[in-house]
Amino acid sequence: MSNEKTLDGFLGDKLKIFQLKNGYRAGHDAVILASSITAKKGDNCLELGIGSCVVSLCLAYRVKGIKILGFENNPSMLEISNKNIEINNFQEIIKVLNIDIESNSEKMRELKSHTFDHVYANPPYFIRNISSAPENDNKKAANIGNNETLETWIKKSLTFSKSGGKITFINHINNLPELLYLFSRKMGGVEVTPIFSKRNVQASRVIITGVRDSKKALKFNNGLILNNNNGTPTRRVENILRNGAAL
Repeated sequence: MSNEKTLDGFLGDKLKIFQLKNGYRAGHDAVILASSITAKKGDNCLELGIGSCVVSLCLAYRVKGIKILGFENNPSMLEISNKNIEINNFQEIIKVLNIDIESNSEKMRELKSHTFDHVYANPPYFIRNISSAPENDNKKAANIGNNETLETWIKKSLTFSKSGGKITFINHINNLPELLYLFSRKMGGVEVTPIFSKRNVQASRVIITGVRDSKKALKFNNGLILNNNNGTPTRRVENILRNGAAL
């Protein structure tokens, strides 16, 4: 696979992000996930599958005084995430560990459990053998999981989330029934925000958040509409994408 990279601007060019030219490339999903995380100064945050670090960099740009740890095991993504942290001067805020989320590695066992205020992720959307897999290995790793992927990622999230901590995923709308089941088993205060490409179309993505050990009821939020009918971003989304505003 080619390691040729592009240098892209995020948040109205406030962040500079290296990405593989022909591999998985972060976009609106990453910025919107970052906008949905209700972190505050002093919080410890964990991103599962940090990739090129777009989500965590957008979050660190918006919320000052937090600490972020990322898990990633893809060699190309480890190199790129660390480079992006460095060129945006967030070395004191964001650290990345070479950890495979779907394994029980020694590095993971060495970390103290139940210590993070926020755990967030963009897990693989699709299941191998059901969905047609991309030929590009990097895209395949980011997009294609298995029948146990979502459950595994939620179990790991619960391992590291403190009591009262929030877990936030963005994923394909088709996975919402499974996500609701998995989140509701161990969390309360579950909130669901569907994402629509424009008005009067079916949702394509969903943000789901739960609170560890909470007993609060399930809540469905108004959906986020990405684009006006003429294809331009809505004012709300424009503020998120260009200015890093909170959802």
